[in-house]
Amino acid sequence: MEALQLGAQLCFAMYSTTRSMTASYRPHLEDMGLTYPQYLVLLALWEHEELTVKELGQKMRLDYGTVSPLTQRLEHSGLVERRQSEHDGRVTVLRASAASLALQPKALTMIESVFGGLGYTIDEIISLRDQINEYRRRLDKLIERDAAGRQA
Repeated sequence: MEALQLGAQLCFAMYSTTRSMTASYRPHLEDMGLTYPQYLVLLALWEHEELTVKELGQKMRLDYGTVSPLTQRLEHSGLVERRQSEHDGRVTVLRASAASLALQPKALTMIESVFGGLGYTIDEIISLRDQINEYRRRLDKLIERDAAGRQA
């Protein structure tokens, strides 16, 4: 039954591709002193001037219990600045430090190095990214619909 073969599964193709992508980034990230999840946090903070821990978790699709220690380690490394919100002392606001901003040229070199060696055009990479994002959106709708059906 081919449908039950590992190589026939889209989920395995995405899982194994994610592992390969992370491995291709690893030497560059080690040079920057970062893990892959820390790099993703910095990408989000470079894109937005400030984010609350909750907003960052939503963007990264991670819960508070995962995001908080991740950002605390980045703060201890001097790459993220944390402060309490002026409007609500229970809310922690994050921003990229000057030290993390100094890593942007290395991050750009990493992206160019990895994607430059793949033989895809920029348009092909963008199309692939957009297809994957659309697939994720459809999965999210399916998950919501299934959850609503179980609650009914």
